[in-house]
Amino acid sequence: MDRFFCRKCGFTQTGTRIGEIQVHCPKCGDPLRYEKDVWPAVEGEVHVAGPVPPGENRYPFEFSGNAKEYFRIWIVNLFLTVITGGIYAAWAKVRTRRYLYASTRLAGHSFDYVASPTAILKGNLILGFGLACYFLTRSYKPELMGAVVILAYIVLPFLVCKSLRFFARNSIYRNIRFRFAGSLKESYKTYFLFPILIPLTLGVIFPFWGYLKKKFFFGHLGYGTSDVDFDARPGVFYKYYALASILMIILVATAIFFFMFVLTGSAIFAGEVGGDGDRPSNVFFYIGFLMNGLFLLSASAVQQFVYAKLNNYCFNHTRLGRVRFESSIRADELIWIRLTNIFAIIISVGLLIPWAKIRRTRYILSRITILTPGSLDEFVSEDEHDVSALGEAATDFFDLEISL
Repeated sequence: MDRFFCRKCGFTQTGTRIGEIQVHCPKCGDPLRYEKDVWPAVEGEVHVAGPVPPGENRYPFEFSGNAKEYFRIWIVNLFLTVITGGIYAAWAKVRTRRYLYASTRLAGHSFDYVASPTAILKGNLILGFGLACYFLTRSYKPELMGAVVILAYIVLPFLVCKSLRFFARNSIYRNIRFRFAGSLKESYKTYFLFPILIPLTLGVIFPFWGYLKKKFFFGHLGYGTSDVDFDARPGVFYKYYALASILMIILVATAIFFFMFVLTGSAIFAGEVGGDGDRPSNVFFYIGFLMNGLFLLSASAVQQFVYAKLNNYCFNHTRLGRVRFESSIRADELIWIRLTNIFAIIISVGLLIPWAKIRRTRYILSRITILTPGSLDEFVSEDEHDVSALGEAATDFFDLEISL
């Protein structure tokens, strides 16, 4: 089935393309763009394609971030972070997020990030202290390494939960804050208990752990007084991870075959030519280096495949009050963006990192749409009225964020 969509108003519909006939949007009159699905559908996946139900309005995300503007922010942040020994990293994070949030618009309104850099600095100092303890213990008291690692593992779920609360509370859309209501008990179940069980089950529950992490995040988000309803199922996670495993096996097997073919050819060539006895070992070194690179690229491609499929599935099974989400990220396009971004960053010695981030962010946001019955203004005004009656909640000492 083919997909037609309008870049101007966000209209989307499925159908069959006939020849080269140009189809125009029934809402705004602009020419409709056309694409075909490349990845096969998996049972349980909800596709975005389809006409909007009567009475339901579509609000696509718009991203106006510019690589040139973001480069200036990035290079200044990098310079100040280096000369301050990492202290400025907290201010750099706030500055970066404020730019990205302000460049993201929904229904004509941009988002805002209001976190205090000092709170993030507090989290960075805790993380830095933990890393210093780790390296000092490894160098001078290696017998205590196990205790340090166990302590860090015990503290991790607490920091994850606090960080998600901080991130949500400081994200604002139209003067209404997001919130995260996940409990410490659920955080310890997700980030403490299940990672222990993964090796004990030989990795069988790894997809289920992925489901629990998504459920912990999506299922406890809120906006104003509206709560999120997350109805995803773990079975679909197993299907996507199974597909990813098959894809990874194919890529690795292809790389090994290529490695053996080149190595055999090099050995034959060296035997015929003779001369330098170190040539086969040099060839082996370079081929090994190439193999490592191919493996990392393959792993990155598979990771993007999983990200695209699970992101679509999770967003399409999430509702915020009367609002629902549609995500149509294409795995092949996301893989292409990731691989070309890596190539661009390498040949530019890191200078194209801002361009790569803007490029990927713009693509992902262009594939996510909000749908709501009636006007989005009505939904926001209802929450705004309810929140104003609740008053401003007090923040506690642990108002921090850790870069996990």
